[in-house]
Amino acid sequence: GIFSFVKPKAGAISFIRYMLKVNSTRFAERLREQRSVLVVPGDHFRIDGYLRIGYGAESNYLRAGLDLISQFVRESMTN
Repeated sequence: GIFSFVKPKAGAISFIRYMLKVNSTRFAERLREQRSVLVVPGDHFRIDGYLRIGYGAESNYLRAGLDLISQFVRESMTN
């Protein structure tokens, strides 16, 4: 219930919407600082409340990054 996205028709980038009350730049900064995961904040594209995630690397690399994002949200963002 926290994240949603529309699968892109082409390319290796997706914008992920999140349902938390935090600015996307702050979210991305904390994610990078606390979990070493790099995403692009949506407010760089004038769509705060989204993160841009690239998934052109190997699938296990993407899964590991998504797991780290999930851990971060559970431990840091929902309290």
